Amino acid sequence: MPKLSKDQARAKVRNHGISLHDSYDFHKLSSTKVAYLLEVADEVGYQKPKNANGSRGRYFFAYLQSNRGG
Repeated sequence: MPKLSKDQARAKVRNHGISLHDSYDFHKLSSTKVAYLLEVADEVGYQKPKNANGSRGRYFFAYLQSNRGG
């Protein structure tokens, strides 16, 4: 199964009701939405930075919010 692109991942999480607006806080997400976010992260093949302080879900959320390509 091919990996999802960043744009495809953004579309999936938005369709699931997860806002990616810059001012939206990851910590306001329900545990169900965080679990879905991690499922999408797996589909993308996302891995958080090696020495990151925080969860993979939080870093993936920030990755989807960023304007950088990927």
